[in-house]
Amino acid sequence: MILFSFVVAPAAFAVLPEARLAGNLVSRVLMIVEIFGLILGLTTLFILILCRERRSKALLFESKSYLIELSVLILMTAATVASRFLVSNRLGNLRERYGEQISTLARSDPIRLTFDQYHQFSVWLMSFNIIAALVLIVMIILRPETSNRNG
Repeated sequence: MILFSFVVAPAAFAVLPEARLAGNLVSRVLMIVEIFGLILGLTTLFILILCRERRSKALLFESKSYLIELSVLILMTAATVASRFLVSNRLGNLRERYGEQISTLARSDPIRLTFDQYHQFSVWLMSFNIIAALVLIVMIILRPETSNRNG
């Protein structure tokens, strides 16, 4: 997500000769990022739940940590679903319908305002996922080690 946001998307618009081509490339890469995000989100949720079920009598701290991790993963997966099936679809529909015309419209034009609003939603959702992923990484790194009581 970080590579996409800070390298791929800006590079596409800087290098390709038409904004339409850059938009098509960014949309295609974003679709793949979102699909992988869904797969990883669901897989990670499954693993987290499965590991929790295999542990016996978790400490209170582990229980709170588990609930936070579970909540963050659910929110991240929901944000990815919203991005893929709502925001990206609507952006794609606007791009198909209006093409290159969108970038030439006045900033106050309703079509341009709608496109810009959906684009901002997309940025917010991906930013949330990047920050949430960093939070999860820090939580995992700082998680106290507990010995397995069953050997």
